[in-house]
Amino acid sequence: MKLFIVIGTRENVYQDQIGGPFLSHPEKEIVAIFKTQEYAKLFISNNKLKKQKKSSYSDTENYKTGHESMNIEEHYLNE
Repeated sequence: MKLFIVIGTRENVYQDQIGGPFLSHPEKEIVAIFKTQEYAKLFISNNKLKKQKKSSYSDTENYKTGHESMNIEEHYLNE
């Protein structure tokens, strides 16, 4: 069985040391799983923000789920 997994990436911006620079520490996570690629694409387009959400010393959000980016990965499940 073929599955389409939506993977979201968050920036996770924080300081490694107090007083140090704010650095991005990207983290990927599974957001949703679908049986068809069309549903996965529809999910991504429905969650896209009209305007990018950016705060000082904070993560950039491009999706309602709080992620910076989302990609679709195709995986096979052996039955």
